[in-house]
Formats: sequence, C-alpha cells, structure tokens
Amino acid sequence: METFYTIIALLTAGACLGIGTINLFIGLHKEGDKADLIFGIMCLSMCIFFLLPPIGFILNDKAPYPLQIIIKRIFNFSFSALLPWFILLYCGLTKKIIPVAINICILIAYLVMCFAKTDNPKPVWVLVMLLAFMLNIAYGFYAAFTQIAKGKKNKGRWFIFAMSFLAVLFTLGAINQLGNNYFGQVFGTKLFFPINLYPLSFILIIGVQLRTEIFEKFRLEKILHWGNVRWDSLVQSFQLLIVELDNTGKIQYLNPYTVEQLGYHSLSELTGKNWFDCFAPKEEVEARKSLYIQNVEQKKIAHWISHLVAKDGTNLVVEWTNVFVYDKAWNITATMSVGLNITAREKAFKEVEQLKNELEKESLLLSDVQLEAQNETGIIGESQALLYAIQKAKQVAATNATVLLEGETGVGKELFANLIHKHSYRNDKTFIKVNCAALPPELIESELFGHEKGAFTGALHARKGRFELADGGTIFLDEIGELPLVLQPKLLRVLQAGEFERIGSEQSIKVDVRIISATNRDLLQQVKTGQFREDLYYRLNVFPITIPPLRNRKEDIPLLIKYFVQKFSVEHNKGIDNISAASMIRLTEYPWPGNIRELINVIERSAISSQSSTLKLDWVNTETSVLSFSIEEVERAHILKVLKDTNWKINGDDGAAIKLGLHPNTLRSRLKKLNISRSEA
Repeated sequence: METFYTIIALLTAGACLGIGTINLFIGLHKEGDKADLIFGIMCLSMCIFFLLPPIGFILNDKAPYPLQIIIKRIFNFSFSALLPWFILLYCGLTKKIIPVAINICILIAYLVMCFAKTDNPKPVWVLVMLLAFMLNIAYGFYAAFTQIAKGKKNKGRWFIFAMSFLAVLFTLGAINQLGNNYFGQVFGTKLFFPINLYPLSFILIIGVQLRTEIFEKFRLEKILHWGNVRWDSLVQSFQLLIVELDNTGKIQYLNPYTVEQLGYHSLSELTGKNWFDCFAPKEEVEARKSLYIQNVEQKKIAHWISHLVAKDGTNLVVEWTNVFVYDKAWNITATMSVGLNITAREKAFKEVEQLKNELEKESLLLSDVQLEAQNETGIIGESQALLYAIQKAKQVAATNATVLLEGETGVGKELFANLIHKHSYRNDKTFIKVNCAALPPELIESELFGHEKGAFTGALHARKGRFELADGGTIFLDEIGELPLVLQPKLLRVLQAGEFERIGSEQSIKVDVRIISATNRDLLQQVKTGQFREDLYYRLNVFPITIPPLRNRKEDIPLLIKYFVQKFSVEHNKGIDNISAASMIRLTEYPWPGNIRELINVIERSAISSQSSTLKLDWVNTETSVLSFSIEEVERAHILKVLKDTNWKINGDDGAAIKLGLHPNTLRSRLKKLNISRSEA
C-alpha cells in the first residue's frame, strides 16, 4: 500500500512540477502576468509537499510535532496562503482585505501547530486552518461570479468548476479531520488525505485554463500582428502626413509621405528632434510648443490648420486631426496627428477671393449660382443671429416637438416653418398653412376642426377641417395670437390628447399632427392680460425660436438686396446687374421697420422703375419720418399706399395682395385690424 501511495505522490509531484515550471517562466517574462508567477510558486510548493515523505510514514503526528511535519506543512500552508492572492490577480479584483484575513488565519494556524505542546481531540490549529480553507473557497466563488457579471462568462464558469471541486474535497477533508468516519476509513488517515486533493484538483483545472488562455492570447496576437502589418502597409502608402510626437514635441514617427513633403530622405534624419523647432515658423515656435504641451497636460484634443516650413523653405498649409496614444495605465505617451496638405486649396481660395474682390469693384451683385447656394434653406443671410435661428430650426425639425416662431411682422416666419417641415420626418406628408388673422372669427372653428352636415345654416355637406386634413403631417398656425379665446381650449385639447370633434358632432376624431405656430405679438403679455390662455401658451412654447428683425442683422441686407434684384429683374424683364455703392450703403443703414417684407417692396418698386442696368432706388416718400413711427403705423401706411396704387383692387395679378406678398384673405384681415377703409382714398 505504501508503494502505491508513493507512486501516486510522485506522479502528483511531477504534475505540479511541470505545470508550475511553465507558469513560473511565463510569470517571470517581462510581459508576463503576476497571476502566472504566483500560480507557478503554488504548484512548486505542492510539488515539494508531495515529494517529502507522507505524514503517515512519520509516526508521531501529534503535538509536539516533529520538525519533518512542520517543514512539510510549510509548503501545504504556503499553497493556501498564496491562493487568495492568485484569485485577486487572476480575476482582476482590487480589495485586499479578504486575502489578508485568510493569510492571518493561516499564519495563526501554523504558529499554533508549531508551538503546540499537547493535542486536543480537535486541535485548534486544524479548526483555524479549516476556516481559512472555507474563506478561500467562498472568495473563489465570489471572484467567479464577479467575472461573469463583467461579461467574462467563460473565465467565470471555469473558476466555478474549479471552486466546486475544491468545495467537495474540502467537505470530505473537513469531515475526515473532525472525526472517525467512513471517509477516513476509505482514504486512510496516514498517507493521502482528501484534503491533499484540494490543491491538486485546483492545479489541474486552473492549469488547463491558463494554458488555454495562453493559446488564445497567442492566436489573438497573431491576428493583431497581421492586422498591424496591413495597417503599417496602408500607413506607408497614405498620401497624408502622419506624425507621432512624444509629450514634449519630439518626433517619434513620420510616414514616408511626410518625410518626402518636408524635403528629407529618411526618418532617421528627424527622429528625436523637436517638431516645432524644425518646421514651425520661427516667430511661432515657442507659442506652438507651449500650446502643444498645455493640450497634452489638460488631455485636450484639438484640431487646427497650421503652417509648416519645409527644409527648402517652402510653406505648407496642413489641416490636422489629432488623437492621444495611451499606455496600459491610460497615461498619455504620445500624440498621433494626421494632416491633409491643403496648400493648393488655400492658394486657390486666395485666388478666388482676389478675383471676387476685382469683380466687386465693377458690380456688387453675385451670380445666380452663388445665390442659389445662399438660398439652399430658402432663407437668405449669413449673420450669426440668423444662422443661430436656422440651427435651432434644424435641431428641432427632426423631433416631434411643438415649435413657436416669434418675431416682428415681415421677418420670414413662414420660411422657417417651411424649413422645419422640410427637414422633419414628416416632409413627405401634408403641410397645411393657416393664417388665424385672415379667418373671420365665426368661421375659424369650422376651418380648423370641420363640421357635420346641418351643423349650422349653410352647412349642406360634412367638411373636414385643417387639422383632419393635416393628419400625419404638419400644420402651421400663423398669427396664433389672433385665435379667439373661446377656441383656445379646443386647440389645447388637440395639443394634449390629439383629438377634437367637428362642429355638430359628438364623436372624437384622433389625429397625429405636428403644430408649428407663429406670432408677432408678446403672448406672455397677452397671458397676463387674460387675452391668451396660460396653459395653451406653455403647450405652444415647448421650443421657441426668435427670428431676428432685419435691423439686427444688417450684414444680411446686401445678400437680400442682390437676391431680390436678380429675382425681380427676371420677373419684370429688366436687365439689372448692378447697384451703386451709395445705394447699397443707404439700404444697409436704413432700419427697415417693416423687415424683409418692406425690403422686398422697395426692391421690386425700384426694379420696375429702373431704366438701366443699374438699380435706381424708388424710395418711400416718408423715408425720413418713418423712423419715428411704430411698426403697425408703418405697415398701415404701406398697405394704404399700395391700395391706392392699385385703385383698391385686392385680388388678381395686379392686385394689392400680390404686391404685398399676402393672401387676399390675410390682407382683408389686416385691413380690418388696422382700421383701413376706402373712405381714406
């Protein structure tokens, strides 16, 4: 029997030696994992344990314990002491309190065993050691489940498998140690306890898993290597400047294209030199160095266009995109910059700018193609105030939010409504426009919500309202401040629940309509005076956009003038292609209380009256006094003048509505609101 146990012990020691040696060498490698190193030491400890004579051969396994037993158990205890540290490193845990507690238990157990003079039936050191074993197993299960929670399911399952073996063998060993029982009789109490299988099973299972991970790592590194080979090949052939600098600006890498563009023959001529000392313009060297170091320290990724001076003195203009390079601890080690040589493009832009300036000396008007580019959104202008309003309109367009367009009369609120619908996901659906000021109060409910046959006198047929027609699309409610107070709850219900009833019907109709409203009034002030419902105001004011008046974006006036001069020149068969600088200044400085609508009127009238290729202004007679008038007074005077010019004709191609750019019903509503009558003719 002793020969049998000796053979098993030698085989076990050999397995531990083989696995331990492999892991020890891997762990000692400069790129090795500390978990491999600790696992290798654990295996070698158990190898020595199994090579030493079995405790069964040492007759006195009772306190005081012989030196042979104390030495042999050093290696068994060492395995148990190193196990929690292996679990910590292998599973990527950070808290060390449990490994420290386990090691304290093991140290106490070993010292008690060494200095014990007499043996109790159940030695204290055995109980403490069993507690340490139990903590190790619990810690192992905790680590395994942590791996699974992090998404490392394969690694976690292997660890659960290993811990399950340990738990079973630990239970057998604990029963064997704590009393005479069946397991003690089967396994014997002298030579090879089940508790000794506890480390052996763990070594075999985890050893297989570690080597599997090594093979997988080798496979991935091979794939990565070929990926890097392909990437390097691509980088070498890029027609882009690729530069890698360390944190002080020293050159670490340049691709061949960069070396060639800078006038050098090989990378070795530049490696280690400071990039800014070599290629930045002399007057900018220190400033660029300081900015670069500052960006690295603040981890601020910047993109810019810079000028470089090549070896032969040639100036290059390069547009750079930059990324940081990190080490394993996420510390910045370098900056990788990819640059596009835009020298030729910048030169072309300068030539175009010079040519443009030459052309502007002769004519202040742009070509049709340029104006079409300006008019891509349907809104003319490039001022910051206007671009901000356009940006907000595009931002909200892709959503389903209710939009309130605010601004004075004539600023182009309808154009913004068109822009929002055009860029929305409903752009292929119905877009209904309703001017609340143009509809008589007694008909507005029928227009918006429809009616049933016989709902009122003259209702000979059932009729769908504008909301029903706009189902699935967008409805634009212009002059929302003119909506009668009695109808505001019905509109609020549409906003809140998406339903309403036709006049004369008790059946609710569900609609999916996006609402864009517009006003030139101060709705909040109307809320305070009780002319507008507060709850409706906040429903409409989900995403307000304020469209700036023309006087606040004077830089847009020349573009608007050029656009409408060309437009009306074509419409009225005029060959106008020029405007004097004096007229342009005069138009730009004027405050335009009537905004774009007033500007259009002035340009069209001037285009009609001009007899040459140069626009001759036909200015409003009250130009000098209009500055002191309110907007409504200016609007009233302007409408009255156009009505007189058209002999009070509203409809038709030569009617006042067309001249003013309004719908006839809208004009009639404005006449009523501004108290304009034919008696003033």
